[in-house]
Amino acid sequence: MSEWRYIEDDRQDGAVNMAVDEALLRTCEQDASFVPTLRLYGWRRPTLSIGYSQPVEKEIDLERCRERQVDWVRRPTGGRALLHMEELTYSMVAPVTHPLFCGGLKATYAAISRALLRGLHELGIAEAHINREKLRGGTHDRSPACFAALNHCEITVHDRKLIGSAQRRTQRAFLQHGSVLIATDHDLFHSLLIYRNREAGSEPLEWLKTSTITLNDLSGSRMEFESVRTALHRGMTAHFGGNWQTAGLTAAEQDLREDILQRPPPVAQAGL
Repeated sequence: MSEWRYIEDDRQDGAVNMAVDEALLRTCEQDASFVPTLRLYGWRRPTLSIGYSQPVEKEIDLERCRERQVDWVRRPTGGRALLHMEELTYSMVAPVTHPLFCGGLKATYAAISRALLRGLHELGIAEAHINREKLRGGTHDRSPACFAALNHCEITVHDRKLIGSAQRRTQRAFLQHGSVLIATDHDLFHSLLIYRNREAGSEPLEWLKTSTITLNDLSGSRMEFESVRTALHRGMTAHFGGNWQTAGLTAAEQDLREDILQRPPPVAQAGL
C-alpha cells in the first residue's frame, strides 16, 4: 500500500506559502525516502504570484500593487500571474518515479486533475470536467494573467476555468500546485497587470471575466474555506488511495523553508 503525507495549513503569507512548496520540492529531489505529499492552504492577504520566468517589470504594475496593498511573490513554478484572494490552493510533491506519476508531465497533470474532480464532486460540483486541449491563440492568449489561458488538463465548468495549475519538474521530483477559486476580484487583478496591447481596451478584462468561474458562482452562495479544504482532502485522498498520514514539515524541511525566506526579496531578484 502506498504511503502518503497530508499537510493541512491555514491562511499564510505568500512568501511563506511559496517557501514551503519549494522546500518540499527540494527535499523530494534530495531524499530517496520522501513520500508523496499533498498540502492544502490559503492566503492571509491578497497576493499576486508571478511565474518563475515571467518578466515582472514588463507585465506587473508594482506601484499599483503598493497602492492597493497587494503583496507579490515569485512562484517556483512557471505560468502567468495570478491574484490569490479567496481560494484554496493545493500542492502535490512527489518523486517522478512514483507509479501514479511516472508517465511524464501531461500524465501527471491528468492524474492530479482526476483527483481534483473527485474533490469537486464532494462539494456537489458535478459539471466540472478536465480540459483536453490547449486554448487557441488570440489577444487573450498573450495576457499576463494565468486564468486568461486554458491549458491541457485544467479543470473547467461550462468551458470556464475553475482550477488553474502549474508544475515544475526536476530530475527526481515534481511540484504541482494550483488555485481552486472560491471568489475573486477581476477588476483589481486587471488593474495590477501591464498589457502589451492596450489598444484592445477592455477586451482582456472582459475575457478574464467570461473565461473564469468560481465556487461561489456555482453554488449561488458563499463557500467557506474550511469546507472546501475538507472536501478536496476527502476527494483527493479517496481517489489516490493508500495509507495517508497527517503531519507537518520535518525539522529539515522547516530549516530549508527558513533558508529560502532569508533570500533577497523578489524585487531585488528581478533587478528592479
